[in-house]
Amino acid sequence: MKKVHGSVYDFSPIGYNLPSEYTKLAEECNRCEKNDKIWICKPVGQSQGRGIFLFRVRNSSLKCKPQYKSPKSINMCIFFQKLSDLSYNNAAVVQRYIENPLLIGGYKFDLRLYVCVPSYRPLTIYLYKEGLARFATEKFSLERLDDPFRHLTNFSLNKLGPGYSEKKERIGAGCKWTFRQLRRYFEQLGYFDWILWQRISCLVTLTILSQAAGIPKSSNCFEFFGFDVLIDENLKPWLLEVNLSPALSNDCEVDSEVKKPLLHDLFDLLGLPVCNTGLSLFTIWSSSDRIEEVEGEVSSKFGRSVKKRSKLGREAETFLNISPESRAMLRQSTPEVCSTTWPSYNPLLMDKCIRRYKGNMIENHASPPIWDNGRDWRASCVREGGWIRICPFIRTKHIENTEYARPSPRTVENETKNMVLSIQKYLKAAKEVQQRNEKLTDEQCNALLQNALELNTEIWLPEK
Repeated sequence: MKKVHGSVYDFSPIGYNLPSEYTKLAEECNRCEKNDKIWICKPVGQSQGRGIFLFRVRNSSLKCKPQYKSPKSINMCIFFQKLSDLSYNNAAVVQRYIENPLLIGGYKFDLRLYVCVPSYRPLTIYLYKEGLARFATEKFSLERLDDPFRHLTNFSLNKLGPGYSEKKERIGAGCKWTFRQLRRYFEQLGYFDWILWQRISCLVTLTILSQAAGIPKSSNCFEFFGFDVLIDENLKPWLLEVNLSPALSNDCEVDSEVKKPLLHDLFDLLGLPVCNTGLSLFTIWSSSDRIEEVEGEVSSKFGRSVKKRSKLGREAETFLNISPESRAMLRQSTPEVCSTTWPSYNPLLMDKCIRRYKGNMIENHASPPIWDNGRDWRASCVREGGWIRICPFIRTKHIENTEYARPSPRTVENETKNMVLSIQKYLKAAKEVQQRNEKLTDEQCNALLQNALELNTEIWLPEK
């Protein structure tokens, strides 16, 4: 993407896939030989910092094994006399190590951002307003490359470190902050960080855009990602990696503060109920023929007319308004539907459904939904709770009753190019806002950017 679209994709360290790009890595090491650069090697398919190590390539140095080993048995730094000494068991990614990270109290940290992509056609991306700043638990030092607690920020590793529970300078005990805490720290130091978060927002969109063309259309799937971003001492964000199915464990108070509302808002964004979030509800929503049969049975057995409602509304009325005896007969008449969907009245689930009504009717959608649960991503909402839509910037006009047709490669290429150009325009306008006056409030900066680009979406920005 960088070769095609230029410097807008200059947010990821130089990296190589091994073994396929070993020759390219060797050429790069030869060019950087005099600079004595540090590299980081990450095995493919691993997590929680397992198998990661740092290395240098020096002409004059002898190969030496590190004296320190972490609880995860990670060999953190190796010096090679030549690159051919580099050995790895599986496919791996080798990246240039960022040697000038922004430090807080002397500790390295990175950001974990949460991203939801409910649709690739049309491409729709949401970025959560809150996230985690994850700290190493020993002070950063390039003189101690063998200590993982100085260089890796994985929580699963650092919670086992000797400094995890200690009251550390500036960051305190533990190894996590929320974005809100981080922004307040920036404010205390006088950093104007508004432009940083806009760069991060564009970084997320550009990364997903690089893979979007190859994703097939699906009407009932979504993607949930964890983006790891490092900030250097010049306040430039660097994408380290993108995680599928990021960890949502509740290991500390900060996790609870961030992840619990995130999950509730994610269910709302996708149109899932808070309780009983399984395939049974999708069966109800998508099985219109079965529901019509249920209506016919109810009408004939109990001599009462059933008004034509939306599928969820008819099912709710059936279970709420008929007697227990009738409900039992209804289950016997349609066991394949009722016995697997709502076998008993769940007040939490029904309350969630009832809140979607206006009077006794559910609002009709203007056009057939893309999702079986009623979400139409051709007319996506600007926000849902803490989820802010960062793509598209401008909601396209909704076209009713249009059938999906797979676009040609040329069409996809043009769409990608136009999206990249719009992001470049967004970043340029954001820089102009920053240069105008760094003493503006967040709200003033957001308003100026929205007016400059005529956006009809919110500006993504963590709260202070």
